Amino acid sequence: MKPYLFFLLTLMTLIAVPLRAADKIELPPLHHLVGVKPSDAINVPKKFTLGDEGELICATCHGLKEIDKTPIDKVDTKTADFLVGGSYRKITGFCYRCHDEKKTQRDNIHLMLDEHGAIKKKQCEFCHEEVPDREKVKSLKEAKLRLPLTTICLGCHLKDPHFNAVEHQVKPAKDEMLKRIEKNSQEQGIIVPLSDKQEVVCVSCHSPHQYGVIDPSKPAGKQVQTKDLEKGVDYQPHPWKAVVTADKLDRLAEFNKQHDMKVAFSYQRIAQETLLRLPAKDGQLCLVCHDFKD
Repeated sequence: MKPYLFFLLTLMTLIAVPLRAADKIELPPLHHLVGVKPSDAINVPKKFTLGDEGELICATCHGLKEIDKTPIDKVDTKTADFLVGGSYRKITGFCYRCHDEKKTQRDNIHLMLDEHGAIKKKQCEFCHEEVPDREKVKSLKEAKLRLPLTTICLGCHLKDPHFNAVEHQVKPAKDEMLKRIEKNSQEQGIIVPLSDKQEVVCVSCHSPHQYGVIDPSKPAGKQVQTKDLEKGVDYQPHPWKAVVTADKLDRLAEFNKQHDMKVAFSYQRIAQETLLRLPAKDGQLCLVCHDFKD
């Protein structure tokens, strides 16, 4: 969740406390404020029900019948109708139905170069205690990170920002993999940082720096070039979309039935990768650690 949105919801919770006391409505933490009219800055979709006076009510956000009369511990939050409009991968996807997403965004601290190619030193200090000297720093210790490698990315990102992220954040089960990482990273001319406990971390695969911040001829600076870092990961339609989608229909239907969801599937190919030490879409990055011949 974006920090500004988290703050907004927290503030709403604090404001809503007197209403709970007066109306005897027990709402869970971080619950959206109800009983007020949306301001002109809020764009409430037509399918979102408002009260008789145009105020926010339970049915504005929730599709469950008589949810306002249902004890909180009896509300099924996993049903597709819990939030109006179906299942959302992220809660922010629902929030942005009414709120302007652009007004909740933070600066992308990975955008470290200005229009002249000079480093925005302020960006460095989000992760480093002081701006590192790129010519002198030879180790992570000398880089003076504010937090350990295992947690520094979690100040802005979720622990599982993409598929299989959590599963990778472990120590390799076999010493052979550690030897393979060392051998292949040297051959590829990249670095693959690991934690003090030899665990794979976010920056093992991702470079936190915009291309060109560190000399690309050096292992720490070699990475995939991203044309539009503000846009991030991008996808494009692919001719196999219909075939791959059809192949997964039965499994997706079973998944939706089991979890009472309405997840749709649309196959696309990656058009742009972001902040990776090697391309992943063709398997180069994977082969640094894995040997698929085993």
